[in-house]
Formats: sequence, C-alpha cells, structure tokens
Amino acid sequence: MARFAMRLRPDQDPAVTTARLVAERGAQVEPLSADDPDILIIDLPDRVFATDADAFSDAYTLADDYGALAVEPDLPTALFPEPDPVRGADFPPGCWSPEHPNLAAEWALWTIRAPQAWEYSRSQGKPERGEGIVVGQPDTGVIRHRELDGVLAVQGYDFVDNDNDPTDPLADGNPGHGTATASVIVSPNTHVVTGAAPRVRHMAIRAIESVVRVTQVSVAKAVVWATDHGAHVITMSLGGLPSFALDRAINRAVAANVIVMAAAGNCVGTVVWPARYDNCVAVAGTTPDDTPWRGTCKGKAVDISAPGENVYRARIPQFPGDGDSGQGQGTSLAVALTAAVAALWLAHHGRDRVIASARGRGETVQALFQRLIRDTARRPPGWNTNEMGAGIIDAQALLTKTLDARTPTADAAGTGSVPELITELLGDIDLRVDWDRYGPELASLILRTLLGDRTTTLPSGELRAAITNEHLRRFLRL
Repeated sequence: MARFAMRLRPDQDPAVTTARLVAERGAQVEPLSADDPDILIIDLPDRVFATDADAFSDAYTLADDYGALAVEPDLPTALFPEPDPVRGADFPPGCWSPEHPNLAAEWALWTIRAPQAWEYSRSQGKPERGEGIVVGQPDTGVIRHRELDGVLAVQGYDFVDNDNDPTDPLADGNPGHGTATASVIVSPNTHVVTGAAPRVRHMAIRAIESVVRVTQVSVAKAVVWATDHGAHVITMSLGGLPSFALDRAINRAVAANVIVMAAAGNCVGTVVWPARYDNCVAVAGTTPDDTPWRGTCKGKAVDISAPGENVYRARIPQFPGDGDSGQGQGTSLAVALTAAVAALWLAHHGRDRVIASARGRGETVQALFQRLIRDTARRPPGWNTNEMGAGIIDAQALLTKTLDARTPTADAAGTGSVPELITELLGDIDLRVDWDRYGPELASLILRTLLGDRTTTLPSGELRAAITNEHLRRFLRL
C-alpha cells in the first residue's frame, strides 16, 4: 500500500476531491482530523513505492491531476540513525560512543535533577513524579518488559496495523526502541532503570515499524489521535523529512494546550524534522560530562539539551548474556527525559493552573514551557547556545520557578522551513523553487548528503530539472 497526504487549495471542496480519488484511483481517503478537512490522507492499496524518486514522482502526478496545493508521499526515510544491536553500530562512522563501565544507573536522573524535583514537590504537598499526567509516545510501540512492570498505562493505538494494540512486534532495525524510550520516562524504581516521571500515565502509540524507517504521515495521524484522546505531553523519539501533515498535527496539538517535543536527531549534523519546526521543542543530547554527545544534531533550532549518551534504559536482549537493561545513546533518550520533566512540571503546578497562567499572558502552554525551560536551564562552562540550546534541562529549577515570572525575550528567528535549512548550510543563495511541491524531496536529498548516504535514493527527474542554482547542485552532487 502507498500512502500520501494531499493539501488542498482553499477553493477546493474536500468532498468532491475525495469522491474523485475513490472513483478514479480506488483510494481510501480520510481527513487528517475533523479540524483539518483540507488535508486528506490517501491510501492506495494496489500501489507500492519502488524507489524514493518514484514516490515523489507519484506525489507530483497526484498534485497535478487533482489540482492540489501539494502532495507528499508517506515515504519511510532512514534519516534518524540508531545503533543496531544486531549488525553493530558502525554507520555513520564516528557517531557512536563506547559504553562507560563505571556509570551509575541513575546518572541521567541526577543530571536533570529529577530526584530533587520529586523531593521539592513532596515537600510542597504537590503531586510528584508526574502523577496524573498523560504522556503520549508515537514510536514503535512497547512490549511486556520487567522494566515496565507496574507502569500506569492508558489506551494506545497501532497506526501500522490499524488496531487498538500498540504492541511492538520487534521488527528489524533497533528492535524495542519504543520500550527503551518509554522506560526512561516511566520505569518504576524496582529494577535497574528508574524513569524520571514514574507516576505518569503512559500512552503507547505504534506509529512506525522502525525508528530508522520513519513515516511522517503515520506519525501525524498518531499526534492527532493522542491529542484527541487526552495526552498532555507528546514526545517523539524520531525524525525525518518535513511534512505539512505532521506540522499541522503539531500545531493543532499545541493549540489544544499539549506540550509537543521531538529528538533533534542523530549523526546528520543539523536538526531534522519534526524537531526543526518552530512549534516543536527540539532536544539535543549530552554526555555524563555535560558536553555535547558526539552524535547529536545541533543548531539554532535546538531549544534544550538532556542526557543522550549511555543513558540506562530497557533493552531487548539480542545475544546470549545480554541483559534486559543497559546503556543506550541517542537524542531519542534525551527527548524522553525532557518529556518526563514536562510531566513533573504539569503535575506539580496542576495542568489547569498552567493553562490559565498561559492564557492570562496570551501564550500557549507550549510557549510557556519553552520559555521557562530556557530561563531555568543549567548552562555548563563553555556552553554553545547557538548549537545546543539554552542549556541542560533542570527539573528542580523549573518546578521552583513561578508561573508568573516572565523574562522578556525576542522571538527567535524561524528555523523550520527547507529554505531556512539551505540558508543555514549554504548561506543566502538565489533559489526559485516551489517549496510546497518540492520541499520534502529536496530536504531528503540534503539530509542524505549530510549523512553521507545517497545509495538508496536519487532525485526525481522533475526535481532535478527544478534545481537550477549551481551552488546547490554542486552541494547535492547533481
């Protein structure tokens, strides 16, 4: 099956376009959400993507045939490298760190000052450890694991198989990723791993088959579902291409007073989407020494950092002698820890009070959270705020900061668009491109070039013809 998202022009009738797609293509069509009838999710059961270039060519054809503003393929993209416990972690070279033999299992909790935050909430008679807060987690789903025994769970969903069971079937390519990232949020203090917010109510959502093969439209559907089913925080330990469907879903969640965040990315260098979007909290990764993890993506899009190197998490044993927990690395873990801190903050102050405080100043809960984590971040000596955000998230300082405090700051320059990515990499160059049409494919080529992997995709003929700037063509080796 091939899946696309179609963004209609303002003058188009969604019902008419839907009827045409069903009659002419045998498509299964639904809106992204009840609030977004102009974005159609289109499933073509008899179509598969032979290559990346074919997928984008099909999208351009659909846009032309139906007069849409833009169409994007739900293309699995390998733009979020993770260590592969089966094949080994040798790609990209130099990205991954060796394990630290003498690290305490709780080091990441102490780095973000989660235990101090728990104690502060307890001393104030406030809900602690994320009690009552729902964290939605679009990922690979979860399995039964002793590090998750006793976790408070709410109903999740599987957008891969379209059923109510978000169990991870442990597909190839970092199996158990969703279980690992969940554990650093919610694991009770009963085995090796202790989550930073172990009283959170966890909403597991299977949105992808593998974190190294992310499909953006499926993640967009998961964000919509989580918003509509009561998530207070949505955390995405994944990344890939820009997607108007996912951008719309995130904006909708933020408007509904949900805190939304994503991993900055691994090994690519620059921040990937959705973390790159201005309305999404982007989290980079650090080491036990409070320095940038060697594989973290960096840049002005980063809001905050958290531990991402050799963080203890649940794992799926792959070889004899493997334990079911151990050290892992990646910004996937950094954003999960940050989501836990968001839950601690909401629980401590009370979500209704946080919403009222944000509304009183004409901002969203997301904007209030972003502002306060920047104000309270711990900034080690020599910290580069242009690459790693305001500092390392500090749960205790965040909880002790009054909601009424405001530090006036200028709005940061936008970083979320493909033109802004090109400017970041190449400076101001003369580009005349239909960004709505070609943005996702162009971003795919740029990120693959940065990753050093152009073996699995070639540009479509249409995009190759559309890129006329010689500087960009040389960069992309066209």
